Parts: sequence; C-alpha cells; structure tokens
Amino acid sequence: MDAGLLLRTLRQLSNQAAHIASVIRDDVDLFELLVASKGNRDDGEPDFKTLADVLIQSVFRAALNRKFPVGYVNVYGEEDGTFPVGSGKVTIEINDDPDHTRDTLRKILSANHIVEKLTRLIHENVAEEVSGSEGEVDECQGIALPHPLDIWIDPIDATKSYIQGEPSLDCVTVLVGVHYQGQPILGVMTYPFIKCQVWGLCYDGRSLNNLPKPSPDKKRHVVMSTRSDFDGTVKVFGELGYSVSAPSGAGNKLGHVIRGLAVAYYCPLASTFQWDTCGPHAILRSLGGDIVTFDKTPLSYDHSMGPNPAFIAYMTEAHLDSILKIAKG
Repeated sequence: MDAGLLLRTLRQLSNQAAHIASVIRDDVDLFELLVASKGNRDDGEPDFKTLADVLIQSVFRAALNRKFPVGYVNVYGEEDGTFPVGSGKVTIEINDDPDHTRDTLRKILSANHIVEKLTRLIHENVAEEVSGSEGEVDECQGIALPHPLDIWIDPIDATKSYIQGEPSLDCVTVLVGVHYQGQPILGVMTYPFIKCQVWGLCYDGRSLNNLPKPSPDKKRHVVMSTRSDFDGTVKVFGELGYSVSAPSGAGNKLGHVIRGLAVAYYCPLASTFQWDTCGPHAILRSLGGDIVTFDKTPLSYDHSMGPNPAFIAYMTEAHLDSILKIAKG
C-alpha cells in the first residue's frame, strides 16, 4: 500500500469529519437533538456521544473499506456504530447510496429538513482543506506500507467540550491513527474549530510530517496533566519550575506537545484509550518524541477497548528523565 495514497485519503476524510462536526455544532436546533448519554466513566463523570460521533466514524469505515482491497485495512473506533432511540438502538452503516442514509436517519429523526441536511453533509465532497494540511505529502508517495494495517478512529475527541460549545471548542479534535503489528506509524490530527491539521509518518527509517520540530520556550516548561490529578501534579511539578495545565481532551493535550506548547503530557492514571493516543503517538514519533509507560516501555496497540496504562508523552529524552524522576519521588 502506498503511504501517500493512504495519507491523502485520511486527510480528506478528516477534513470531511471536521466539516460535519462544525456544521452540526453551529446549528443549535439540530445539535440539541443529537446528544445522547453513554452513562458514567470510570471516574464517575458523565460520558456522552453525539450523532456526529457515530456518523463520522461510519463515514471513515465505509470510505476506507471502499477505497482499499479487503484485508488491507481494519478500522476500529471509539463508538459502537449505534445511536439510542427510545428504549432501543439504531445501527448506522453508511454506503454510497444517499437514500439508504436517509432511511437510516429517519429512524432517529422526525424532521425531514434535518434528515436532508445530514444526508448532504455525509455525501458531499469537501473541497476546502483546513490550514496546515498541505505539508510534504508528496514525499510519502512511493513509500510502501505493509498490510494489514489497523486504523483507530476517534471521531470527536473532547466530546464534553464539543457539547458545551464556545469557548471550549478549541480543544476538540478528530484523531486518526494507523498501526502495524502494534507500532504506530501514521497519524492525522485535525482541529475542526481552529482550522488546523497536522500529520506524521514514521515507518522503516522514514520520518515525515507537516510541521517543524517544536522548540518550547525554555523559560516556561509546561506539562499537560489530567484534571483528576491536577492538584497533585501542580504541587509536585510546580515546586521544580514547571507550569501545569489541564485542558480538555487527551488528543488536545498530546497536540500541545506536538505543536511545542508543552514539553510533556504526564498521565498518571489509566484514563485514556488507544483511539486517543495512536494517531498523536505516530506524529510524536515522526518528530523524535514518544509515548512511554513509567518504565520507559513505548505504548503498543491492538484492537482492545480497554484503557491505556499510565504514560508520559514527550519530545526530548531530557524532559522524560526529569519528569520520571519527579514522578517517582
């Protein structure tokens, strides 16, 4: 499989996903109909999904299975492909037929104008690309990737922020990660509401991406942290000159490290999942960084729905060693 073809496909689908997410979010009447509870997370906080999550993941799966031969890609995602209606669920499967999409959406929505709007969003070609997506894609042409490849999709990361709206929307990301035999090799991260997309390829000795290696301000070493462990992290790291921040979204936190806005993401709890980390991990690796457990073992990937172990995402070994020393007391 050609890496350039796969990357262009994932970028285009990510752009379409960002477009779907932003149009749905901008329509207040539409958006209020499309939020459902998923119960509580392990930390007791309520968890939600939107119809946008399910639609985006279904669009990815259908397009990738259509684009590549059987056995070349396996697509996995955070969502189970269903949306609750009354006491039951509707399974959403997208194909090339808009009429099929309309029939599926009518099982969820009664307003015909909303069904038509969503159908257009799903089946239209999105020509405009978000800024930052042009990069050096041509350099990926001709790089042969093995198969089968496993692809993790997080259709809307930071769903709670997506539901809350402004000013939290800057935290929202669409995450796509490709791994082969457990190793992350290609990632695409898209911010729908700030019109930014970054990608990275790290395979067979080649490291390519569409952004410069970040150079964080040495006068202000920022560490990303989880909100549930924020006070403890501030106390431990603040005394040693680090500034601690805990914005929403695991993908967004990893994006801060990727874009040079933080030196590391310290995640001491098993609070993230493979769909959160696979794409950003590949981008980090393309920049010389990594995501490792506290014994310096890189995160690996399969198709498990269970949580990742505690980890540190970093750009330089110096910061990794410093943070591990602090973390271990």
